[in-house]
Amino acid sequence: MAAKTVICLDLDGTLADSIDAHVQAYNLAFRKNGLPAKSRREITATFGQPAGKIIKHLFPKTPNQKLFSVLKDKHEFFLKETYKLVRSFGGIANALEKLKEKYILALISNAAHEEIVKTLKQVKISKKLFDTILGEGEFEPKPSPEFVKKVENKIGRRVEFVVGDTIYDIKSGKAAHVKTIAVLSGVQDIKTLGAEDPTMIIKSVAVLPEILEGDLMQ
Repeated sequence: MAAKTVICLDLDGTLADSIDAHVQAYNLAFRKNGLPAKSRREITATFGQPAGKIIKHLFPKTPNQKLFSVLKDKHEFFLKETYKLVRSFGGIANALEKLKEKYILALISNAAHEEIVKTLKQVKISKKLFDTILGEGEFEPKPSPEFVKKVENKIGRRVEFVVGDTIYDIKSGKAAHVKTIAVLSGVQDIKTLGAEDPTMIIKSVAVLPEILEGDLMQ
């Protein structure tokens, strides 16, 4: 039997519906720091990047010290309040269980590690499904491909797929020369994701086990 290969999966928008939770956390932090609230569209257009870059993009002329305060407050608002808005996508936990039978799973997110843990708990996905979890500060942020090598070195197996809902996931996987799977469960549409030429585009991670069991990857 061939050795298991690794699937690297994104979290927000890929395994959990956390868009509103993060949008509200950002706006609560903006208001606390005397900055104007941003529309859902303005905020989600930046998703896929680390929180610090998102805040800097939305308020480019704001001093770094204030931006750091916004970042800290956003993190705290998510952990204490807005995580309650995180919702599960149907069939994800079951799909991960099936995938784990044939693959090693790694969770890779630009979110802070505490936010990752909180999100997984909210959607009832066990951390034990993943052989490794990397969050903010533990790898060079997407779209860097650095996390692929980190996962391979840590687990000792080859990464075969990178799965995510944004162009940054796809760019990372392609830069690492691995197969990429874009999912339509996040904020970016099929046209945006398709422009990055992923290996395939699917509706949700929920259907991934059936797809990988077929001949579509041949």
